[in-house]
Amino acid sequence: MRARPLAEGVLLVAVCGLLACDVATGPRRQSTYPFDLAATGLVFHWPTDRLPVRVWVDPAAGPVRAYVSDGLQEWAAVFLYGEFRGVLVGDPAQADVLVEVNGATPPDVPRTNDPPVGACSGVTSNDRTPDNRLTGPFRVTLTWDGRFSATDVANCLHRVAAHELGHTIGLLQHSSSTLDLMFAFPEVASPSPTDRATVEILYHTPATLAPAARPE
Repeated sequence: MRARPLAEGVLLVAVCGLLACDVATGPRRQSTYPFDLAATGLVFHWPTDRLPVRVWVDPAAGPVRAYVSDGLQEWAAVFLYGEFRGVLVGDPAQADVLVEVNGATPPDVPRTNDPPVGACSGVTSNDRTPDNRLTGPFRVTLTWDGRFSATDVANCLHRVAAHELGHTIGLLQHSSSTLDLMFAFPEVASPSPTDRATVEILYHTPATLAPAARPE
């Protein structure tokens, strides 16, 4: 989806396993895309003392909770050294990421590998202070279009939920390739090799945007 303009002090981005035999290597330096906050150059990623990142999904979101769980596992699997882990929590007051769905609960039907259609969209946002600290949890809002079939909606929400989680782990820009999960209109549901290479570089780059303090 197209990125929305950034107002002053507002972070806003929109859409739209490692095998057991893998050998750990350093981050790759090719086949990546920008990950900083466009027009500001700010870099965000979760520090190790904030892991696992706590994600709350509105119960009214129905099957989206499972899609978010899938997305968290997909993203965690691309990291070589456990730099990111996420967990679902039941209390929004304790969450680092809040996920909600606009309107009615989406249909809960089996997904397929059908080609993607524009049956949904998503936006991820957060406010920040002048000294570049987030002021609260990331807010992910998903919207689905009832004019499409239930299967198209399920397929779309599964992809877009994983895409928006990519923004919350620090991939603040979109890829220009349809092969990547972070393409503005995601056509895949799992991170690509380029997504993986980009996130490896991101988590080895000093962050300049700090997360909000976590409620105790």
